[in-house]
Amino acid sequence: MASDKRDYYEVLGVSRDCSLDELKKAYRRLARRYHPDVNNGDQSAEEKFKEISEAYAVLSNEEKRRQYDQFGFSRDLFKDFDFSSAFSEFGFGDIFDMFFGNSFGGGFSTRQRSRRQRRGSDIDIDIECSFKEAAFGVKKEVEYLVNDICEVCGGRGSADEEGIITCSVCGGTGQVRNARQTFIGSIITTSICKNCQGTGKVIKNPCKKCGGNGYYRKKKKVKVDIPAGIHDMDRLRVRDKGSYGGIDSINGDLFITVRVKPHPAFKRDGDDVISSVDISFAQASLGCRLQLETLDGTEEVIIKSGTQPGTKIVLKSRGMVHLNGYRRGDYIVNVNVKIPTKLTQEEEDLLRRFAGGREEIVSDGNSSFFSGLKDAFKK
Repeated sequence: MASDKRDYYEVLGVSRDCSLDELKKAYRRLARRYHPDVNNGDQSAEEKFKEISEAYAVLSNEEKRRQYDQFGFSRDLFKDFDFSSAFSEFGFGDIFDMFFGNSFGGGFSTRQRSRRQRRGSDIDIDIECSFKEAAFGVKKEVEYLVNDICEVCGGRGSADEEGIITCSVCGGTGQVRNARQTFIGSIITTSICKNCQGTGKVIKNPCKKCGGNGYYRKKKKVKVDIPAGIHDMDRLRVRDKGSYGGIDSINGDLFITVRVKPHPAFKRDGDDVISSVDISFAQASLGCRLQLETLDGTEEVIIKSGTQPGTKIVLKSRGMVHLNGYRRGDYIVNVNVKIPTKLTQEEEDLLRRFAGGREEIVSDGNSSFFSGLKDAFKK
């Protein structure tokens, strides 16, 4: 449970196995006591009222209560759920939105809230980059569809100054006030004005380019810095490059999912780059020098004599750049010793002489494994 949150059952003063009726009684009693309308706008009472309302909203819902009992407090408790229904019988069904609609913040409805600036929608796109581009970073130009601000009317919805008038319903505030009766008396709530959609303005003479929206659909190009060390499926955020939302609004953001194309020879393991090389039995035994491809280009690698299968050669600081850092990982080469499956007669004779000199037992090339076993049992 989050350290800055009191236990919801403790907030309402009920036991963990209390019934829904007991929850309602506890909330009704506390709401009468702490509602800001009966406390002359006292800030501490308002905060207390928010706390008990949040607790009741969660515990009065069977699914959310089960989630809370199992995992404790989480922002997911308030995801994709309309809590306003929890308060409808008390006469203030939109209270949860009033209090907690904006990251669990906002003032109480009896005091006129400032009109929040509208925000356009975010845009999600994908972009591809190569393995080496991901290693060192790259600047790429991306193209996407967006609701872009209308250059004719400047995003106002009308090119004519007199074509935009103050909303007659809300008087330019973007909000309308409503009185309703509840069990604690009459309270005043505010809601977004439907006539102007909360802008406080009405388009009388719409722009011919955008039809009064203040924006139109178009393709847009933006140059984006892909940082060095980025991982496959990492997500970048480019502020204010999303869609425009209309008059008096701000742009949303552009989110870019980076897809790193696989490399035929390299694999990534954290900030290390893994590669492999095949060498022959003779090269492993006698040693050799090989030219290997790395992120920094071709580099000579020394294979020492007597190299065993599975040996790893580490080139320090030749791997990926650490994301948002400077340190690089290592370039690690796995050495595979390849044993030939077919030999010429000359090669076979040479190997037999080699094995004989080391007194190693090898097949004579004539008898099979099973015939060898059969001969062994005859002795």
